[in-house]
Amino acid sequence: MNVNIYTDNDENGILTAMELDFTHASLQEILNYAPDLRREAYVDAAIRMQTDDNIVGVFGSAYSHAQSPIIDEAMMYGCGLVPVPVIGVDAFIFKHGDYPGCDAVKSTMVYLTTQKCPLLYSSKMYVLDGCCPAAEAAFRQCTQKPVHVYTDAQTFKATLQHVYGREYSAIQYEKAQAAFATLDSVLQRLEHSTLSGNDFGTLAFYSRFIFELDLRIAFLARVCDLVAAASGEPPRIPVSVHCPDGIIHKIAPTAGRYFKPVWALHETADIACAGCIYPAGQYVGY
Repeated sequence: MNVNIYTDNDENGILTAMELDFTHASLQEILNYAPDLRREAYVDAAIRMQTDDNIVGVFGSAYSHAQSPIIDEAMMYGCGLVPVPVIGVDAFIFKHGDYPGCDAVKSTMVYLTTQKCPLLYSSKMYVLDGCCPAAEAAFRQCTQKPVHVYTDAQTFKATLQHVYGREYSAIQYEKAQAAFATLDSVLQRLEHSTLSGNDFGTLAFYSRFIFELDLRIAFLARVCDLVAAASGEPPRIPVSVHCPDGIIHKIAPTAGRYFKPVWALHETADIACAGCIYPAGQYVGY
């Protein structure tokens, strides 16, 4: 395994470092490494908080429209900010506290209130996709930081400018929009590849912790180069999942490698994390 430091500079001149040279790594090496992207982001987010204070905590999904189906993440880049997923994805923190809610909300809130997650700690505000009233209530109860439930781009832009005191750049916004469109295309290619649904979900989620968008595109494009297209094979069977990020590795594919996690809005899902307020055919605990 090649363990080197792969670096790039973002728009603000901050050096982004990855411990894996993915340009020469195998598919299995990349899959094994993907969760480390979140751990590396701990340091990256802390540095950005100290230098620019430009981290925006995002609580939302990761499986369509360039990884966030509702929140306009390009708007954050247009304001010189960096969106960071802050959902808790493990039960390790449960021994340090408790919170009434599904495992996703519980993990996130215990990390938030104990200040044991650098991503939550580094965020100056939190933006939610508005799809879970339980998550909104939890954030408003557990933090004094601003909490914004996304409704539309213009209101969101005004809120970001007010909280962060940043100028909006239409050029940077359009550049980010183009990058997210490319990401969407790359993710669609992976959806129709021979990757298992679990591996696709892992890459879709953890790649969000590569904050520099061109580097994120290059990372996922490398995966595309390493996997074969599933031409002539049966289409993937959609399996809808509420808050899949913390349980994706525990979900057993119902149709082998054609299993595909699909995020669900306000409706009955096939699978949800334990304690979810929405109905589901199966509940999976952290």
